[in-house]
Amino acid sequence: MKKSGADLILKDIAKQNTVIVGVSAGAIILGPNIEVVNYFTPQINTVDMQDLTALGLTNKAIFPHYDREDLFQNNSGRSIEDRLKVFENINKCSVVRLKDDESVLIQ
Repeated sequence: MKKSGADLILKDIAKQNTVIVGVSAGAIILGPNIEVVNYFTPQINTVDMQDLTALGLTNKAIFPHYDREDLFQNNSGRSIEDRLKVFENINKCSVVRLKDDESVLIQ
């Protein structure tokens, strides 16, 4: 998004009191950073991205697909919830958990 300039366009749109909808990764990118993505799926960072800041349109960190253990399997056998608690503790943050049939309205 930063490389294409889409981040600046979205930030400008947000200043115009426009509704912006983010689904899945789109919800994550609206928050402060994408660190939760790197924590759960580091293998998708194939370009070794170091700057994990997001758009910062909200201070809410979102974890979509909270009910999809099949998407976020790991070798430790720990649940998504257990791993999110560790992530929150390490990063001193709170993460909004959303199942596939849930949404959150942030104003």
